[in-house]
Amino acid sequence: MVNVLLNYYNFHEDWAYKNLSPYIRPECKVTIVPYAYRDYEVACDADWQKLYGPDGEKYPNIIAPFLAYGISEKNIKWVNFFTDDGESSRRKISSADILLFTGGLPEKITQRLLEKGITDAVKNFKGVLMGVSAGAMFQLERYHITPDEDYDSYGIYHGIGLLDGFDLEVHYTHSEIQQQCTQRALKELKLPVYAMYHCGGLLIADGHITVMGDVDIHINKERG
Repeated sequence: MVNVLLNYYNFHEDWAYKNLSPYIRPECKVTIVPYAYRDYEVACDADWQKLYGPDGEKYPNIIAPFLAYGISEKNIKWVNFFTDDGESSRRKISSADILLFTGGLPEKITQRLLEKGITDAVKNFKGVLMGVSAGAMFQLERYHITPDEDYDSYGIYHGIGLLDGFDLEVHYTHSEIQQQCTQRALKELKLPVYAMYHCGGLLIADGHITVMGDVDIHINKERG
């Protein structure tokens, strides 16, 4: 598995293209898994369609970078939590070369994968697993949350453990609260924190981390 951790759907831009073009090729088949949605936004298939359906609010931005890499829209599938059961979800995952998890709330991804019984399908995926914001965070063994409009307080959460040995600060702007939470996470998790700005991300292949674009690396000086 190759992992790509991002902030937004801008990975077709120059800062990422050179590193990702060997992996995101025109012939690739893509499956998008929007499991990180907020409960108040999406409670049924009709709500899901308004966000992620072909005429949905988020649909154009999510598929745009794949189209820029030359992938045909007909080769992009979506996993719908409301209409896809575990079996059909597994088929869509296993048939893909690239799996993309969208942004929102990372713990909701973990929860919904468990509900559908497809966590193992993701863990055993052999292709390129991409994640935007929450979709990046849930891939980690452990990660911290910085307070924002969705979270009232700092916290440590558990992902599905595809990646370990580092932590993330997504949507980094060098704000005071982000710096405070990064320092707290360094002490509590004793892991380096990759703070990704809007045009920043990570590519992990063969255990090697390649920094793409604008990323600050914070190291726990007390470790070891």
